[in-house]
Amino acid sequence: MVGARRTIGTLAGACAVLLAAAGPAPAEEPEAPPTPRPYGMASDAQPVEGTASTSDAPRISAGGIYTDGLEPGDSLYYSLALDDESSAYLATVAAPEPGTKVGYGDGIEVELVTTSGDRCGGGPGRARFQADNGARPIAAWAVRTADPDRDCQSAGPYLYKVTRESDATSSPEVWPIEIRFLEEPPVPRPDRRVPDERDWETEPPAPPAGDATRVVGGTGFSNAPAIGDGVWRDNIVGGQTLIYKMPVDWGQQLAVTVELANASGADDFAYVSYGLMAELYNPALGLLISDSTAYSGDQTSLSGLTPGVSHANRFHSDTDIGRMRYAGWHYLVVTLHEDIAQETEEPIGLTLRTQLLGEPQEAPEYEGDALEAGFGVTEEQREQAEKGRSDEDLSADRQDGKQLMGFAGIGAGSALLLVLGAWYLKGRREAAPSGRQQ
Repeated sequence: MVGARRTIGTLAGACAVLLAAAGPAPAEEPEAPPTPRPYGMASDAQPVEGTASTSDAPRISAGGIYTDGLEPGDSLYYSLALDDESSAYLATVAAPEPGTKVGYGDGIEVELVTTSGDRCGGGPGRARFQADNGARPIAAWAVRTADPDRDCQSAGPYLYKVTRESDATSSPEVWPIEIRFLEEPPVPRPDRRVPDERDWETEPPAPPAGDATRVVGGTGFSNAPAIGDGVWRDNIVGGQTLIYKMPVDWGQQLAVTVELANASGADDFAYVSYGLMAELYNPALGLLISDSTAYSGDQTSLSGLTPGVSHANRFHSDTDIGRMRYAGWHYLVVTLHEDIAQETEEPIGLTLRTQLLGEPQEAPEYEGDALEAGFGVTEEQREQAEKGRSDEDLSADRQDGKQLMGFAGIGAGSALLLVLGAWYLKGRREAAPSGRQQ
């Protein structure tokens, strides 16, 4: 009897402890106002050291993300291998620390070249900060399009070259860089008929209205939250860059309006050229749209509209249209110039109004898994965008779910032991000797 009571008491205490452990977490401390943070490199990025010599260039592989650094005047090489069927996209993000002194024309240049020194894809890809003291993440890409009418179609070794261009008066600090290498599977019989531009919307539609959903912009392309159709609300401070991603499917266009609220906490506000900058990038970080406006403390906005996504756009004579060549995550990058921090340290309201125009169309008949390679849109991505969730959020949700299931499993097992213990005690009582009643 006494032993049974102790057993039940022990089980009940253990169950209470487990249930308490699975209960609500303590309230978190209030978040501090947002401040400029360094660019968020991909968590799975691999460090690599590019070399000035082509013969010693380190190897990078399709599907990989790599990190390195650029000093003033650096021209670094990386080696890779291409087949004779796939299209290849190599992009470099240069991300000086917030507050780094840069000039208007400072930036990076990237090239894909053969081991014979021939340049692929026409001229080099370039990206510039476009404003003095406008340090922010910028991205440039180099492309090898699979097309028998173009150069660099042979399988074999190639070289990727990344060059830093900066003025002598600019800060000499190292610029962290992130290199991304995507390989698009071939389409055996591609349709080369470029879409008629009259089939697309040519003027941005009226932006969506309604209540805004709160969202927190990412510091990098890898931790950017997904956003879909609707109105989204964030805060931004001077010197900060925020990144968001949107799932744009085949046949769809993307319309975006970026609104910067008035600086309510500043009485006298200086005129800041290039105060607000917004850029749109395709899934391989090819620049689609870049725009900016001055800011003097009053409400302002920027708007943009892309062409429709089509595999055949790559054959278009207009290179801007040619970059809208595949479905997938498209990225919106918003920057507030660091000089605005001298006028107000308070966060300024940022509103994003986003629309996906047109019904999704069927994907081309790829010879390979295009979705796995990063080209295409899934239903899960659409749902993620509806909720404004980042990949990190989803990973944390899955981890929390596993822990909750673990606690639930332990709790259920403890409850079962309690029931078994009670049955055992009841059986002992019923089987007690009857001599005590005589």
